[in-house]
Amino acid sequence: MNKEEYRKLFYACNHCVYLDQAYDCGSTLFGIKAMEKYFSDWNNAAVNVERGGPGRLSHFIVADETRELIRRLVNAESADLIAFTRNTNEGLNAILQGFEFEKNDNIITAEIEHESVFMPALRAAETRGIEVKVLPTRKDEKILSEELIALADENTRMILVSHVQSKNGYRIDLEKLGNMCHERGIYLIVDAIQSLGLEPFDMRKWHVSAVNAAGYKGLNSVISIAFTAYSRELLRKVHPTYVAAGFCTDITKTKDGWKIICKDEENARKMENSSLDNPGIYVLHDALEIIFERGVENIYEEIMKLYEKLYSGLKQLRYPLITPENGAEHLGIIAMKPEDPQKMFEFFRSKNIALSRSSKIYIRVSLGGFNNEDDIDYFLNAAEEYAELSKRQY
Repeated sequence: MNKEEYRKLFYACNHCVYLDQAYDCGSTLFGIKAMEKYFSDWNNAAVNVERGGPGRLSHFIVADETRELIRRLVNAESADLIAFTRNTNEGLNAILQGFEFEKNDNIITAEIEHESVFMPALRAAETRGIEVKVLPTRKDEKILSEELIALADENTRMILVSHVQSKNGYRIDLEKLGNMCHERGIYLIVDAIQSLGLEPFDMRKWHVSAVNAAGYKGLNSVISIAFTAYSRELLRKVHPTYVAAGFCTDITKTKDGWKIICKDEENARKMENSSLDNPGIYVLHDALEIIFERGVENIYEEIMKLYEKLYSGLKQLRYPLITPENGAEHLGIIAMKPEDPQKMFEFFRSKNIALSRSSKIYIRVSLGGFNNEDDIDYFLNAAEEYAELSKRQY
């Protein structure tokens, strides 16, 4: 599939200059078709009295195929280490609330982290009796692996970090951090919602113990579906907080009374709370197939090339860029800290450009695999016009 064929699948690209992949991917033509297939399969299952537990057999088949696609995407050890969730935050909460923490244990995260990472860590401190060590925000807003590790001690069990920061676009070197964690026996828990689908990801090579992501950004799916991919070592030590009838859980009666049992502690389906978001899984399934057809490596190379042009143009126009220029420290997001974020936002919206205000103080432009040079040229022309207008007013 070439670039233009891929681009035509995204509704927003046909109606505006869409530079907001970090917010979501917008509706897709293949997503609509996937939903139609879901209902078609459900209709056939009902008519043919198809069974399959809380779902239908055809739905289970698509779910299993999707687990395998996710396994390929993140290079997980096996598909049975993939659990479906509703969102990234749910996956992180499940790990923190279900892990076998001991007295005096601590976890580490950073002050600048997205609330979906920071809040589960703080809640775990309240409910699990652990300490949360928080890395203060640097002036340059980077999160350095060395500084995270410097906070660790013999009681540190986990480091929680985003692969790419949603607010400022900073990308941490996961391989470097993962190697440090591996040497210290620390589990590295990653929110990869701003990177998966946009660049290759290798959880085994990088010693990532769990990667969480939702499907509605770089994975081009819908907002209701997400997943966690576990390492087998971590999964053995995480137990479900919410339980219901499912593939891995059951009820038994012993001489001491009724008990919930887990039939397979090394299967991530133990973490799934009964019925799944089958419509979302259908869309994610087709979205991943199309990403693989397009090629994650191709998407990454194209984004980085467009990013360089965009960054260079904004730098020349003297925009207040926050995201590092170094290619190893960014991916698809360029964040700016203007004096009047709302005014800048409204100007670009008046030019039919989709972008975001982030955390009230940032203007965030973000690239997807569907963007092309025409998008960048159009945006930079508008940026030049805004810069001229601002000069006249001041």
